[in-house]
Amino acid sequence: MKPSAIILMAALAVTIASPAEAELINFEVTGSRQASFQINTDNPPDTSSTSVFGDQIQYLDVSGVYGGVAETATIGFGTSIFAQLNILATGLGFTQFAGPDLFTGSVTNPQFNFGTFALSSLVSGPSTITISAASPVPEPSTWAMLVLGFAALGFVGYRKTYGPGSRAA
Repeated sequence: MKPSAIILMAALAVTIASPAEAELINFEVTGSRQASFQINTDNPPDTSSTSVFGDQIQYLDVSGVYGGVAETATIGFGTSIFAQLNILATGLGFTQFAGPDLFTGSVTNPQFNFGTFALSSLVSGPSTITISAASPVPEPSTWAMLVLGFAALGFVGYRKTYGPGSRAA
């Protein structure tokens, strides 16, 4: 079998075996309130609503660090209303922030806006939120296909150099 055919088969196998990667989104709140958490975009919001006042989405039991306490919290996001971010956690209590809309798209498939945004709160004062994509970590199946591909390439190279019909034999 030609090396180009093996490379093509390995590339095809990796494409077929690798499922679509979930995108983890990092959220980092700094300033008058401190919080850091991640949301997996494969999971739709736990609750959502649309009204003339704007869109609301809410994620329950979001693991993170809130006010220095590692725990789970309820996180809410809104558009076109008074509060664009709500956090309910023991370490913070109930924290509500106004600012720019932090997501676009539908309430069942929100697309978070990446960047750093100023937030304000009448109760707790100013803060900022930074929203960014988490660094992806390859899945075990991806690593397995990579190792198998390199092994196949090594075998082809070995066979070509030392196998039947080679000059070294």
